[in-house]
Amino acid sequence: MKSRDMEDLVKDALSRVNEERVVKLVCDLVDIPSTTGQERECAEYLVRYMREMGLETRLQEITDRRANAIGILKGTGEGPILMFNGHLDTACTGIEEEDYAAMGPLPAGYKPKSYLKNGYIFGLGANNMKGGVGAAVAALEALLQTGVKLKGDVIVTGVAGESEKSPVQGAIRSYRGDRYQGGGYGTRYLVTHGPIPDYAVVCEPSGCYVVNAQTGYFFIKIAIKGKAAYQATKGPGFRGINAIEKACSLIEGLRQWDSEYARLHTYDSGMGIIEPHLTMGAIEGGWPYKPSYSTAICNLYVDLRVTPAMNPREALDELEAVLRRISAADPQLKYDVEVYASNVPATMTSPENNLIRACLRARELVLGQKQEKFPLGMASAYNDSNIFRQHGIPALKCGPSGGKVPPEAQGLLDEGERLSIRDLVSAARIYVALVLDMCSKTRSEIKLLDV
Repeated sequence: MKSRDMEDLVKDALSRVNEERVVKLVCDLVDIPSTTGQERECAEYLVRYMREMGLETRLQEITDRRANAIGILKGTGEGPILMFNGHLDTACTGIEEEDYAAMGPLPAGYKPKSYLKNGYIFGLGANNMKGGVGAAVAALEALLQTGVKLKGDVIVTGVAGESEKSPVQGAIRSYRGDRYQGGGYGTRYLVTHGPIPDYAVVCEPSGCYVVNAQTGYFFIKIAIKGKAAYQATKGPGFRGINAIEKACSLIEGLRQWDSEYARLHTYDSGMGIIEPHLTMGAIEGGWPYKPSYSTAICNLYVDLRVTPAMNPREALDELEAVLRRISAADPQLKYDVEVYASNVPATMTSPENNLIRACLRARELVLGQKQEKFPLGMASAYNDSNIFRQHGIPALKCGPSGGKVPPEAQGLLDEGERLSIRDLVSAARIYVALVLDMCSKTRSEIKLLDV
């Protein structure tokens, strides 16, 4: 295709991204509850929507309550296969009694009921990440309307179980079953059952920045062990050892070590800086109905991040060394360590890879500015780009997010999950431009450009 013809096609396709339709699609997806382990209804809706658009579709069944949604815009077969991937499960359940321990009282934006306000879509899953899925679908809808015949296939997938969750045996209750089976569950199923792309764009919220690397992580349970005893009669001969009190000193030691760990392992992906951290996300132990007892067990749950430059085993060795150092100062501090989730290694796509360069060009075309470095923290969260790269598929993160709230509307920050409609439309247009850049070429043409 001649350069002028391609410019006209890109301009036409970008103009066809329909804001009203993509906003409605995202709202419809938000209105279908899809907590981890119960994504099927949302996947079925997405399959129907894409089929009515004119895509080839498939509901990829995983279990009776879980499925991946797949939509394909077929090319001639001469070009590369490009996949836009997003998850349908939500980080929270939207049920107050389930989410309260971590979230507190739930504002409206953390419930599976969408509403529009001040240029944002609010509702559970709007930002993370039904907005990204909606943007990818809107991009393919715009391309279909142009009538363009691409050389490569374009695939949109809405998958189950990406959210950072893992089954674990707690001190007070057991967390077992599908509702805790996240951490890339649906995308792992996808890449081992097909379809398999040449390149993947994970449409996670990034403020439309192009991000070429992500951390990996360990979820670790540290069980601090004490000795049970009735505390109300505490005196000189008291034999109890309160595991909660021992956990406090352990927490403070780990908090201090975190800054050392982050400084030692700060990593430059060539497009931005990654700081890995250790964070403490949950603690449990004792009888809430009987706090007069010195508890014999206190579980501390920590998240340890690793960068693409790190050997995951060495990260665990560092943690175990600091635990030994902390406990050496207190002979009564006893503990066991259990890794109950492992999502490593961390991975990176070269900044020189053709997918990265094409997405940067698309972003510049749509937003009118070159990307310098992606912001600190943008690559610290986990997403499924790691799974694609672990299977030899170059991948990146680029998707719509909540956007900046103007000073006069800071109250919106307290309403829960929100998605910027401006970001949503921009992401869809970036995807349109990326598809036309990548999938209008043959595989041999792409290989000549690729690094």
